This record gives sequence, structure tokens and C-alpha cells, in this order.
Amino acid sequence: MKKILGLCIFFTFLFIKTIAQNNLPPVYEITTDTILSVKLDDSYWQMLEDPKGKRTIDEISRPPLADQFHTNTTKSKGLDYSVRTFWLRYRFINSMQHATRITIPEDVTNADLYTLTSNGKWDHKTTGATVPWSKRDGFKRITTVIYTIQPGEQLLIYERDSFDYLINSPDFLYITFGFADNVAQDGYNKNDPSILPSFLFGLFLLAALFNLYFFVIVGERVYLFFSLTLFFRGFSRFLYANDIFFHEHPLVKWNIANVCAMFFFFFLLHFLRYFLETYKYFPRWDKYLTGLSIYNAIVFVLTLVNVIPVQFQDILGPSVVCFSILITLVLSLRSPRKAAWSAIVAALPVIFIMSISSPALFRYLNQYTGLPIPAFVEWITNRLTVLEQIGLIWLLVFFSWSLFERYQQLQKKITQETLAKERLVKEKEIERIQLIELQKVELEKTVDERTAELKNSLNELRSTQAQLIQSEKMASLGELTAGIAHEIQNPLNFVNNFSEVNDELISELVDEVDKGNTEEVKTIAEDIRQNLEKINHHGKRADAIVKGMLQHSRQTSGTKESTDINALCDEYLRLSYHGMRAKDKSFNADFKTDFDENIGKINIVPQDIGRVLLNLYNNAFYAVSAKASATTNNNYKPTVSIQTKKVNNNIEIKVTDNGNGILQNIIDKIFQPFFTTKPTGEGTGLGLSLSYDIIKAHAGEIKVETKEKEGSAFIIKLPI
Repeated sequence: MKKILGLCIFFTFLFIKTIAQNNLPPVYEITTDTILSVKLDDSYWQMLEDPKGKRTIDEISRPPLADQFHTNTTKSKGLDYSVRTFWLRYRFINSMQHATRITIPEDVTNADLYTLTSNGKWDHKTTGATVPWSKRDGFKRITTVIYTIQPGEQLLIYERDSFDYLINSPDFLYITFGFADNVAQDGYNKNDPSILPSFLFGLFLLAALFNLYFFVIVGERVYLFFSLTLFFRGFSRFLYANDIFFHEHPLVKWNIANVCAMFFFFFLLHFLRYFLETYKYFPRWDKYLTGLSIYNAIVFVLTLVNVIPVQFQDILGPSVVCFSILITLVLSLRSPRKAAWSAIVAALPVIFIMSISSPALFRYLNQYTGLPIPAFVEWITNRLTVLEQIGLIWLLVFFSWSLFERYQQLQKKITQETLAKERLVKEKEIERIQLIELQKVELEKTVDERTAELKNSLNELRSTQAQLIQSEKMASLGELTAGIAHEIQNPLNFVNNFSEVNDELISELVDEVDKGNTEEVKTIAEDIRQNLEKINHHGKRADAIVKGMLQHSRQTSGTKESTDINALCDEYLRLSYHGMRAKDKSFNADFKTDFDENIGKINIVPQDIGRVLLNLYNNAFYAVSAKASATTNNNYKPTVSIQTKKVNNNIEIKVTDNGNGILQNIIDKIFQPFFTTKPTGEGTGLGLSLSYDIIKAHAGEIKVETKEKEGSAFIIKLPI
């Protein structure tokens, strides 16, 4: 049974192998492994398009797809960009007497290679530009797979190449292979392809920093644009050639490199504009170059989102830019500046190389005219990376030298201008000193005379100020007294009423005692006791009002006390209101309170803060009263509001009125001494000035918010 099963497996394997070898290309015979690499002739390999990229190795290795493989058509027809996946197959036989290790480089986005093993299964290897580092087979950095072929052994390889044409855009398909030891020595030891881009990036970065420094010093944009041009080109080439960054996310690296390449062309155009000063000598062409820089970025984005086919990107984008730069260099010869020749010598090699090497241009020329691609163009294209980097170094040296000379000239010019300014300043300083000396003698005489006058005026001012401050205090005391008279009347009425009630209760108490009604006696006695408590409470209330009046009238000691700010605000609000009512019986206004009960007590000088509050209340009531007298609007209701709240480590007191507000042209003067808007005889102009000084003495802040015709709000902030 086991023998029968083995025979079945053998014939099945033989059948599969026979099918797979149907219509296969000729076998390439390996007779030596001392050379570096070999490019297979087109007759030794076949290709098959995979438009949807979904075919598997089992499908393409069997009929009917296995019979559809054909020879290379990309040299005659060009690469079909509508197809992103191609299958290739080719065979090797080792005719040497020893085993050999061959390498197959894959300069594609993603490559999958399949070989048939002895047990009939497919051995799968993968590599490519966007394959994560950990999943690459063979030499990871140079994206090369390795196969070992024993003497006389034949190796059939199926290769699936997938392209993202923004990353890999070949002229046509081809197959090369090398030998592992030679490739490793050349690619890793002798000719590491990442060395030159890395060196160039370091050189460009250093030059970019120097030019950025020059830009900071002299402020000319040409240095900034040259710095950015060098950085983005060097960094893009560095990313193309290295796998230092984004080992496991190579697609991110390629996207960043492509974006950097786009910015390189953008800043290169603007650098040439400022270096050749096209905006001065060729203004219309300068506008074209500005639009071209934006156009190139738009072409890149449209290609990225597949609006523009990728095969047209080289022609529509970089080719147009390079051709426009060549025209700019030719036009600049007409300008009188010597920099034009430097620009041509510096930029012409790299621009010529980038223009000639556009694969799309010659590919379509070949496709539609049948003319072959010129040999020198193919030679430049195959060596584009090295030639372009040499051209960039050439550009860097010439432009850097030219810009350095320009920097020296600018520095010399700036130095001369600075010396001229300093000389002018010194001359003016000498003239000023001489003038000062002449005026000094006259000023000394004038100062002596005015000093005596000022001393007398100062003494008179101090005397007048003391009188005005006392006058302000007495004025506020007068307003306060009217309010106190009303306030003290309430507790006195309570005292009188409860005293009369107690007199009647005592008479009832005597009658109940005579009757011997003990329970009723106790009840009446309790009522008398409660009335006495109320009499005592209102007596203390009257005493507190009197003490407050005395504190307001006498000189403050400046001693801070723990004070209930809400009670203080409420007390002075009522005193102010009743004071206004006592002065003017027709006065009427609403007042509202909104007190934050969580404030508690704070340390202040209560009589000083009371003066501030009384002044603000009086001003607010005066403002609403004046508006009520002047307005014909029956819906207007004079209202003064007081609000307290805790804000961080401060207590905020806000006094708001809906009067006419304060004019903007005088709002900066209201806290100045002796400034008032009231008619003569109605105000001293010291109220807000004293209030400002008191609040500052408490380490606080007072400010005003106002809108004309709508009202004002004075806000006091006191630290807790």
C-alpha cells in the first residue's frame, strides 16, 4: 500500500512538473561565478501581465495561463502603466563542478519569487522597496534574494513583480542576476550605494545651516530658499538610498522622500527667482515661475490621488520645471548682473541631466515614432543617481561661493551703513551736549527761582488737599448720617414696641399671680423673657450702627480686622440708599444683592472699605437718578446691583448700575484727584481717588467696565 501511495505521489509530481515546464523559456547555463553580475538576454525569460494583481502561483504555473507567457514586449511597446503586476519566469542550470549561490536583485516595489521543491511544494521568497525589513529574504538592504544551485541542478523561478510607479518607474522589464560573494563584497564593502547620498546629505545639511545663518544675519530670502532647496534634495536622496529609518514601514519612507522631492523643485524655483532677481528684470516671467512652483505641487498631489496617470508625471512635472529653468537661465543672460553666468555654470549640468533622463519622454518617443532611445540617454538614465549627485555637488559649490561673496558684500554694505549711522549719531550727540551746556546755566537760574515758588505752592497744596479730604469725609458722613437716621429708627421702634408689650404682660402676670395660676404665670414670664431678648438684640443693632458712624467719621487706625464682607456690603448699601432718600424725597431706585455665602470673613480695615463701598453706591445711585430724571422712557427702572464672589484666591465685589455709563474720552481720568463730572458744589472729585488708594493699600485692584447709555460696573478685587 505504501509503495502504491509513493508511486501516486511520484507520478503526480511528475505531472505537475511536466505542466509547469510547458512552453518554458530556454535554460541559461551558468559556467562561471567569478563575474559580478549578468543581464539575461530577452530570449531567456518570459513575462505575463497580471492586470488585477490577484493571480496565484498555482494559477500561472498551469495551463491555460502557463501557455500565455510571452517574450519581453516592453522594449518595443513601453511599460503598460495600467498594469501594476507582472509575472516573469526563467531557468538556470549549474554546469560547474561545484555549488554556486546566485543573487537576483529586485528594484521593484514588491517582489515574490517561487521555486518548486523536491516534495512538489512552492518555496516562496519576498523582497522589495516597500517590504518591511523583517520580512525581506536575502540581502535586506539591497533587496536581493539568494538561491543555492548544486552542480547539474536546474532551477525554475517564477517571479511576481508589483509596482507603485511613484516609487519604481522602470523604462522596461529586464532580468539580472549575480553571485552572492561578489555582490556582497561590491554592495556592502566596495560600492555601498548609500555612502554617496549619506555624504551628500551631510554636506547639504551643513551648507543649509550656513545659508540659514546668513539669512538670519542679512535677512535676504535667497539664502533661506537655497537652504531649503539643499535640505529637501539631500534628505530625499538620503531616504531613497538608506533604510536607516522606517525599517518596518518603508512605504512611509518613500512617501516622505517623494514629498521632499516635490519641495525641492518648489524651493529651487523660488531660489532662482531671488538669485537672478527675475522679479526685477523679467516681472512677467517671474509670475510664471511663481505659478509653476504651485503647479508642480498640484501635479504631484493629483498624481498621488490618481487623477493624473503616473506615466505623465515626469513630463507634466519635473520635465516642465527643468525646461522652464533652462529658459530662465537663458533669459538671465540679458540682465546686467554677473550672477547670471554663475547660475548657468552651476545649474546647467544638473538641470541638463534631470531633463535628459526623463524616462517618460523617450519612452513615448519610442512608442509612437518607433525611434530607438539614444544610447547616451540610456547611459545617463542608468547612472542617473550618481550623475545627479555629482551635479548637485557642483551646484552646491558654485552657488555657495556666489552666495558667500554676496554675503560678504552685504556685510560690508551693512558695516558701512552702520558706521555712517554711528558717525551721524555722534555728531548729533555732540551738538546735543553743547546745547545742553548752554541751557544748563539758564535752567539752573530758572530752577532756583521756581524751587522757591514750588515750595510755597506745595505747602499750600498740602493744606488744601487735607481740607478737601476732610471735606470729602464730612460730605460722605453727611450722606451716611441720613441713612443711619433711617436705619436706627427701625431698632428703636422695635425697642419701644416690645417695651409696651412687656408692660402689658407684667400687668397680666400680676393678675395671674393673684389667682395662683402658676402655669399661665410661667407662660407670660417666658414671653417677657423673649421680648427682652429682642429688645437687647435691636439695642445692640442700634449700638452697632452708631459705632459704624463713629468709625467712619474718625481717622482710621489702619488695623485690619476679620470682617464679614457680605454683611459690610449689605449694610453700606442700605445706608447709601436711605441717605439718598433723605436728601431727595422723589428719589426711588431698586437695588439687588447676590452674595456668595462661601466667602466667609477676610482681613480688611472695615471703615476704609466701607468708605469705598459708600462712595461707589452713592455714585451708582446718582447715575441712575440722573438718567431717570432725563429719560422719557416709562419702562426704565433705575437699578443698582451688588455681587460678591470668590475667584481663585481673591474676593470680587461688583457694583453695577444701569445709568448712562462713562464717556470713553474721560474713562482714564476718573481715578485722578479732583476730577469730577458732577456739577460744581455737588462733588469734590476725591471719592474715586481715595477709593483707589484704599484698595491699593489692601494689595487689591479696582477697575471699571462701562458702555455708554447702558451703565457701568466697578469691580473690586481683594486678596484673601
